[in-house]
Amino acid sequence: KKYPQTNTGRRVTMRPLFETTVGDYRGSLNLLLAAVLCVLLIACANVANLQLARALARGREIAVRAALGASRWVIARQLLVESTLLAVIGAAAGVLLTAWCMDAILALTPSKLPRFHEARIDFHVLAFTTFAGLLAGVLVGVWPAWRISNNESISLALHEAGGRSASDGPRSHRMRSGLVITQVALAIVLLAGAGLTLKSFWHAQNAPLGFDPQEVVNFEISLPDAKYKTNEQKDAFWTQLLQRIQNLPGVDAAAISANSPFDDNEWDSGFHVTGTPPIPPGQKPPAEISAVSPDYFRVMGMPILRGRGFGPEDLPGEKGHSRSIIIDESFAQKYFARKDPIGQHIDDNDSTDEHAPPMTIIGVVPRTRNEAPGEFNTESLHMVEEYLLASQAPQTQNQLHVRTKLRDIGPLVAAVKREVRALDPDQPIGQITTMDQAIALSLATRRLTMVLLAAFAVLALVLASVGLYGVMALTVTQRTRELGIRMALGAERTNIFKLVLGQGMTLMGIGIAIGLIGAVAAGRALMSLLYNVGAIDAAAVITAVSALVAVALIACCVPARRATRVDPIVALRAE
Repeated sequence: KKYPQTNTGRRVTMRPLFETTVGDYRGSLNLLLAAVLCVLLIACANVANLQLARALARGREIAVRAALGASRWVIARQLLVESTLLAVIGAAAGVLLTAWCMDAILALTPSKLPRFHEARIDFHVLAFTTFAGLLAGVLVGVWPAWRISNNESISLALHEAGGRSASDGPRSHRMRSGLVITQVALAIVLLAGAGLTLKSFWHAQNAPLGFDPQEVVNFEISLPDAKYKTNEQKDAFWTQLLQRIQNLPGVDAAAISANSPFDDNEWDSGFHVTGTPPIPPGQKPPAEISAVSPDYFRVMGMPILRGRGFGPEDLPGEKGHSRSIIIDESFAQKYFARKDPIGQHIDDNDSTDEHAPPMTIIGVVPRTRNEAPGEFNTESLHMVEEYLLASQAPQTQNQLHVRTKLRDIGPLVAAVKREVRALDPDQPIGQITTMDQAIALSLATRRLTMVLLAAFAVLALVLASVGLYGVMALTVTQRTRELGIRMALGAERTNIFKLVLGQGMTLMGIGIAIGLIGAVAAGRALMSLLYNVGAIDAAAVITAVSALVAVALIACCVPARRATRVDPIVALRAE
């Protein structure tokens, strides 16, 4: 309201400090939390089936206790306490394993992830783990306790006390099969999700950059405002520094830039193309601004697609002298699709003096990627990019880029520090990285998410296979008499093998079908975290299904082969 000429149409967004600090990582953290819950559910279903099998094996003991007067609640309470104790012991083992692996997990964590390196196993972690262990123990033990303590199961156990093996009814068999199907479905969701994140990371890592990051070393230098108050002082420091650096041994070229690729800085400005209809204040389209020295494009390996790069003739002149600007190809395609942009003018640019003359477009360069692919950056905002000559808008904070073929950059770093101290003994140098390291750091969060999700997926695959094996082994044990009778009546061992294997693969097939539906839903939920990958990816789905089928076949073949070794005489004698 106070400055309508310049601020009309602008708005201020207020965010809590916590949201500003960790909000960008909320999606990745929620994804990992969902993966942990899936693995926990698979483990609970697995242990519930094992607990039921153990309870069935103790059927006669429980039946005798019931016959001697033990109530259903007493029997169920004992089984619940046993399962809860087992879960708490498992949780304690998990805490010890986490403490042992903590350094490895932190080593995988990007340094820019806020406060993650402050994570420690403290009272809150122990309290949450204890609660999760108790909850898991109750979830695991409720169904076996209820199932084995009802009157029908006790009567069946007493009936079989004459020497037959323990068994259960079709309802329990369906419940066990349902738990296996659930495990398989969740495993498919995790495997498909891991496949999507893996493919997304591959695309992000191999996305075109628009420049050549090889053999480029970056030095972050920030001049104090109190010492460098005028543009002339800033420009003199950077000009002298570049002259010194370019004369160092092993340096092919050197340049400075403000708002360079992967430097975590942002500088955008509204603009107006001369000759187009006027734009109301506050509604001018934004452009990403970079202030660079003349050799910047050479250092970064960026070809000039049209026109030319910056030269001595582009240095700022007297007031009224036309200044030069270079745009990227997305700018040229969007605003000069039907004419040559070279020689066109841009005026009313918010990044410079409002009374400055129009800027003349002298060149077009490739579109560059300034942040990690998929991040909330100029790419997602569809911003075009402009390059100003650094002397047109001298900055206190710049990146010094040095192209060198030296394999060991240690002597180069020492030489650059020496030259900076020669110009200003009190001037420090900030972060020093190669451009390859800067790119890798920008992808570190994606890499961590991919590695952890892949680990959870593999764990889910193992747990689901163990669960399938356990159910099939229990089924073979309970059907020993039936299988013996079949073989006594002439059934071939091959037929018995196919019968047991088919039952296991049927459960797996149903689980995969349900899991694929869940994988599609999970893929849609992951869209904001994926780069250049759709919610349904054939390669990820086929890989997930193939991996599960291969492991499930092994898990089913072992009980099926054991079923073919049933001795009909022994089975009939037991009968």
